[in-house]
Amino acid sequence: MHIKLRFLLALMVLSGSLACYNSYAQIPADRPAFIVGIVVDGMKYDWIERYWNLFGEGGIKKLIKQGTNYTDTSVPFLLADAGSSSASISTGAPPAIHGIVSENWYNRLRREQENCTNDYLARSIGGNSINGKHSANQLLANTIGDQIILSSDYKGKVVSVSFRAEPAILLEGHIPGSAYWFDTPSGNWITSSQYANTLPEWVNNFNARNSAAHYMTRDWDLLLADNLYSGCPPDDNDLETGYYNQFKTFPYKLSRIRRESLGQDNEILGMMPFGNTLTTDFAITALLEEGLGKDQTTDLLWVSYTAINQITKLFGPDSREVADALLRLDMDIQRLLYQIEETIGKDKTLIFLTSTHGSSMDPDYSRALNLPGRFFRYRNAVALLNSYLSVIYGEGNWIEYYVNHQIYLNETLIDQKNLSFTIIQDQASRFLTHFDGVARAIPADRLLTGEVTSPWGDLVQNSYSPDRTGDIFLILQPGWIEEENTDSDSRSPYSYDTHVPLTWYGWKVSKQTINRPVTLLDIAPTLSHVLNISSPAGATGKILYDLVK
Repeated sequence: MHIKLRFLLALMVLSGSLACYNSYAQIPADRPAFIVGIVVDGMKYDWIERYWNLFGEGGIKKLIKQGTNYTDTSVPFLLADAGSSSASISTGAPPAIHGIVSENWYNRLRREQENCTNDYLARSIGGNSINGKHSANQLLANTIGDQIILSSDYKGKVVSVSFRAEPAILLEGHIPGSAYWFDTPSGNWITSSQYANTLPEWVNNFNARNSAAHYMTRDWDLLLADNLYSGCPPDDNDLETGYYNQFKTFPYKLSRIRRESLGQDNEILGMMPFGNTLTTDFAITALLEEGLGKDQTTDLLWVSYTAINQITKLFGPDSREVADALLRLDMDIQRLLYQIEETIGKDKTLIFLTSTHGSSMDPDYSRALNLPGRFFRYRNAVALLNSYLSVIYGEGNWIEYYVNHQIYLNETLIDQKNLSFTIIQDQASRFLTHFDGVARAIPADRLLTGEVTSPWGDLVQNSYSPDRTGDIFLILQPGWIEEENTDSDSRSPYSYDTHVPLTWYGWKVSKQTINRPVTLLDIAPTLSHVLNISSPAGATGKILYDLVK
């Protein structure tokens, strides 16, 4: 009897222990095993509500319905693009600190436009193309990926994947992790000598499948019935730029577009939803082959989707093309989430989705609707400004360069004539404010002294880097964009450009909606807090304490 009783007691203790064990096994660990950052270039916040009923249940909807959704997330600087925003997301710092003021700026010493990641000393790994000559040398701050690698004694893995080199590199960081981007001439995924000397075997195997050639045989047609895109302008309207100014209506046959546009490589893939799908294919392969999230050290995967922004530039944010591309992106995100949860598990993975910037309405479409917004004739403005300064100070090329709403004055000429640079800045700025479409012309010297108090003072200040930004910032009126620019690329301080999504899902994340203002700069400090490591050195963002309770 005593033996039987002891046996029963032992069985009860064992059963209780197993129950306790199972209970603890379901409780998330102190830190996530895996972090996934999904960054969509040019995704407007209001698209989520607009196309909510068309999204599937396993992608964007799942993240928002089951996670923490911040409804008032903004980009706190001007000139937002894939370069400046990717760097800000990974560093937690504004361009004024990390130095990537935009994808391109004017280099006064070389007297040429400079790309934010171009590095002529870097070698292409995986191909002979110049597309591999990139590095993070222009990035002046370290990233959350750098911090993860350092804090784990180089055991944590950081992998960054994007169709384009700039976001892949600026999200990754400086310390050699794994940054990969697509090389359009070869159709391969490549990296640079900053990150590796050779491609891993799994990347070579992926490239051997020649997936790009497969997608180049595809046609892009609408996923849904035409009437479900009722909020979009007609497909055959004349306001769209289209592919190579020729192809503007569904279906889009990639092989024909490449042939008739004399395209010799896979460039068109990056301007189609298939570019996002190919990125997803590669990201999932990286997840599996690198064994991410499988040990005691936290790993980080960046997945940057860039095709949406390219399509928006060609067709405008209200087009059927953008709507359909968003639905296809939602399917790609659903596929990525499924693989993550099957391989690592929701409770072990912290996932967030955000965007680099929004987009403005196509000015031609605005005019058709009798809404404010036109094209700013910046070439005329620059020519007249040069004439104006020539009348006052004598003939000369007073304007050295113009790019991305910035004017670079000719410092050499001004010094030669022994003139006051500040006075000329002020005169030029006052002159520019008389042009249609100009809301403000801000002299850079005012930024050095902190004198800018306009409604957008902080945004301008956050964008200013003395060696890279221009001498005069132009802020256009709502709805205005530069002439001959793409249909929606405005780089403005207005909500249609600055309001972006930010939603978190997975590890210890509760289901909630938070309406207080936050910014893209808050992502990196929050990740540092979750991992109990130091934030990137230049980070100025705040920790989202209400994310994990």
